[in-house]
Amino acid sequence: MYLTEDPSKAEQILSSVLGPTLNRPLEELRERLPIGPPEECAKKLTAYAAAGAQRVFLWPLADELEQLELFYERVVPLIEDGTRRQELASS
Repeated sequence: MYLTEDPSKAEQILSSVLGPTLNRPLEELRERLPIGPPEECAKKLTAYAAAGAQRVFLWPLADELEQLELFYERVVPLIEDGTRRQELASS
């Protein structure tokens, strides 16, 4: 997990930290992992919940405390709102 509005920072985390560590194609990581703007991260996590995921383990990739605070402040409300909309649509 890495929240940023700066696409170059997100790409740097993917290419210099995650790609080498996980030895996975960057495009695959870019598609699946919550890295980038809060809205994009919330969208990915909401999709995992819709697919049946009950837990997601987050690995802050830099400045852990700041990233967790940003996640709580900027992503969690979006996820909760998205989940509520899905529940209403399915009722």
